[in-house]
Amino acid sequence: MTTKQLLIIFPMLLGSVNAMAMVAEVEGDTICTTVSLTNKKVLTKTPCRFEGNTGASMVYFVQQLNFITASNKTVSTINNASFRFGDNGETLDLEETISINDKPAEIIKLNSRTLKKLTKIEMDNLHKKKVPDFSKVLHCFKPIKENTAFCIPYSVIYAMA
Repeated sequence: MTTKQLLIIFPMLLGSVNAMAMVAEVEGDTICTTVSLTNKKVLTKTPCRFEGNTGASMVYFVQQLNFITASNKTVSTINNASFRFGDNGETLDLEETISINDKPAEIIKLNSRTLKKLTKIEMDNLHKKKVPDFSKVLHCFKPIKENTAFCIPYSVIYAMA
């Protein structure tokens, strides 16, 4: 490698991990479901459209999505996270801010048939499969002080990654 090539490549190698970021606009159609976590019942299930942005780098993830239901109701979600990776690839120092319609929320995964909450181990096992089947998984935004959740198929979120 020539000195000139090194002088070009070396500064790029020293560049910030933030510079390796990717942000994309996303949009599409899906099914929006509202569930009661107390009664384990579907409250509403309707076709909806989504649009927004999703992005990531080696130290952060951001996702802002607006869902518009068939009745023109808009549900806005935000999921921002910062983190770092340990020596073994594990996620460390995770700081996450999640909201739904400007209210603090958490993300939970539910079995779409039983509405039972899926554990991290269950989700990890699904991800480890050669061809993961997420058809029975709902990705839900649950407001912190409520027992309902707004859900979409996890396959929609997974396809954005």
